[in-house]
Amino acid sequence: MFTRVSSYTFDRLLATLVFLAIALGCGLTPMQTDTWWQLRAGRDMWHSRSVMLTDVYSHTAYGSFWPNHEWLAEAVFYALVRVGGLPMLTLFAAGLILGGWLISWNLAKGPVRERFMWVGLALLPSSLWWEPRPHAFSLLFITTTVALIARRRLWWLPLVFVVWANCHGGVLLGFVLLGAGLGVQTVLAPGTWRQAALVFLACMVAATATPLGLSFWSEIPKSLARIRLYPLDEWRPPRLMDVRVLPFWIIAGAFCYGLVRNRHRLRRPAPDEATVYACALVLLPMALSAIRNVGPFLMLAAPALTSLIRIRPQSERVQIERPLLNVAVMTTAALAVVVTLASAYVNRIPRLRWAPVPPGALAALGQCPDNLYNRYDEGGYLLWFAPDRKVFMDGRQDPFPPELVLEHIRMETGGADFHEVFSRHDIHCAYLPTESPTAARLATAGWTTLYRDAGWVVLRN
Repeated sequence: MFTRVSSYTFDRLLATLVFLAIALGCGLTPMQTDTWWQLRAGRDMWHSRSVMLTDVYSHTAYGSFWPNHEWLAEAVFYALVRVGGLPMLTLFAAGLILGGWLISWNLAKGPVRERFMWVGLALLPSSLWWEPRPHAFSLLFITTTVALIARRRLWWLPLVFVVWANCHGGVLLGFVLLGAGLGVQTVLAPGTWRQAALVFLACMVAATATPLGLSFWSEIPKSLARIRLYPLDEWRPPRLMDVRVLPFWIIAGAFCYGLVRNRHRLRRPAPDEATVYACALVLLPMALSAIRNVGPFLMLAAPALTSLIRIRPQSERVQIERPLLNVAVMTTAALAVVVTLASAYVNRIPRLRWAPVPPGALAALGQCPDNLYNRYDEGGYLLWFAPDRKVFMDGRQDPFPPELVLEHIRMETGGADFHEVFSRHDIHCAYLPTESPTAARLATAGWTTLYRDAGWVVLRN
């Protein structure tokens, strides 16, 4: 018993606190609008026993091709909600993200306290995109891919990529990492190039084992190109003055400094360290161009920094371990996380956004004639909570013509009138946030208010 207690060192306490913080952050991350349309698609696929590749949810793109590259994640998400409700879905996504960070932690080198410093610094900006959605699969598979390359377990990679390609379009990021990781290992050991080439080819074949088939290679890039046309928050560059992203700039600067400082040693690096360095480096430009890529970069940059920059104490003092105190702190922190999450889930606190559409608004929508107008951001809510209504638009974005999306954005930013769009699509009902410019114009134009509260309004003509 004494031996077991004595193993609870201060280093183990630090590691435990890091992962409890991740669990708490993931467990309390608000549900994002996209998750609701993913649940709706998952439900319909379970009922139909087929993968949905055609839009049936909107009246503006009904019947259009929908490259549903997240179908497996959608089916898994709905199954989890069916079995254990939204808490199970949230905890499952948290488990994926925790798994990704656990691999990141194990990629790190050196003292636990330095890992704690760099990983702890990375958590705040990374947590901006910890919602329960298919992106969580990518956060796990990114570090899994790098770890498998670093440890030369290459033939596991095709299995990872076949699952990844069916869960999230972020698998394209995986091919970037695959090229960087296998490339640097081939440079260090030229005799391995045949195996590297075969593994890369096998991963490419695995990515076509989706309902999209060979069109995967054209549809996913097209989807990314369309997204870049729209001013979506997650695709904007990180702002230098955004306090939440400040740790990213610190880590990015330290990473670049570490590479320059160690440029002579990097001529003959350890293969596993070189893999992490190369993969973090190729993600840096992507993180600078889109804030959603900040988290993946930090998951690799933090472990890279533990070997690039070693922080040595001025004096080598013997650490006095207090295992009983460590156990007490770890137990208390774990119980606090469990109680906090359980209380939040039982009480369905507003922060979770598990009930984003007010019951009164749903009742009012029942009195509305087709067709409905709603914003891009709220379409996902309506697909789940008002399943009988076809939406104007939703966060899937792929089925909708870019011209329509851009026209919608101009309307909601005050630069375009609604009359032409509403006439073209025969719209006589609207569900909008109260601050929407279109809502104000509709009220001025004499539309009847069926429901209004501090956040939402339902109008009909």
